[in-house]
Formats: sequence, structure tokens, C-alpha cells
Amino acid sequence: MRKSAAIYLFLILLSILIATYSSAQKQVVFLQNGNVIARFTEGDRFKFLLKDHHWKEGYISELTDFSMITSALDTISFLSIEKISTKAIKRVSISSGLGGAMFIAGLGYIALNQINSWAGYTKGGFDESSGKALAIAGAGAALIFIKPKYKRISRGVTIRMVDYRSPYFKLNR
Repeated sequence: MRKSAAIYLFLILLSILIATYSSAQKQVVFLQNGNVIARFTEGDRFKFLLKDHHWKEGYISELTDFSMITSALDTISFLSIEKISTKAIKRVSISSGLGGAMFIAGLGYIALNQINSWAGYTKGGFDESSGKALAIAGAGAALIFIKPKYKRISRGVTIRMVDYRSPYFKLNR
């Protein structure tokens, strides 16, 4: 009796897993140099500028291979999109790019200076070089956290609709 209950439970879980993966949500990804710069799924709010300079905004109702249907029942071709809003785009990490390098270098210099003063190799306190390091860390933080409102879809950016079989598909956001 217990073996049959375990088999039924396994079959139910297997059917739920198959149903989940067979009806996986489609995503539209914006790729630049092989890296995903933006990802939107069905149901996400999407604000963009068309190449004829009309702003459109709405929720993505359905994604097809070359276009999307919004909540206003507009069919938008991927090739007609000029800019997208970056509010939904997640920033990468603090350690990426010039801003991350400046931020880490400035705070690293201050930390190393404090360790040297605790060890007795230098005099303690906050001197002029620590102030410059703090200014470099602040400029790096500004470069990290200040981002443009819109991303231009220019040369080198491709737009693709992906499903669960694609390497660009991300299950949990």
C-alpha cells in the first residue's frame, strides 16, 4: 500500500514538472556582445520609444518571435524599438567597470592606511592622502549608482524572444 502511494506521488510530481516546463514563460532579452543587458517577461511593465518617436508604455501581454503585444493591444515589432526604459534593468555588481575599480581602490587604500597606523608603521589619523582616496571612492560610487533613464537600442544590440531551452533564459528573477 505504501509503495503505490509513493508511486502515485512521484507520478503527480512528474506531471507537474512536465507541465511547468512545457508552459514556461517566454522572455524578451536584449543582448550586447553576448551579455544580457535587459530582460522582460510576459506581464512586465515596458516603456519604450519607437523609431517614429512615439512613446509607448504598457504591460507585455504576449511575446512572439519578432514582436510583442502590449496591454493596449498594440503589436510592436522588435525592429521598431529605439530606446527602452532602464528602470526595470538591474545593475550588474559593484565591482564592475571603472566606477567599481575606483570605489574598491579608494576604500582599500583607506583600509590599508588604517591597518598600517594600528600596526605602528605610520602615524594615525586622517591625512590628506586619505581624503583623496575618499574622493576617489566617492567618484567611483557616483559612477556605479548614477545610470541613464533610457538605453538606446543601437548597433550591436540584438533583441530575442527566448524560452526555457535558451541559454539566456532565467527561471527566477
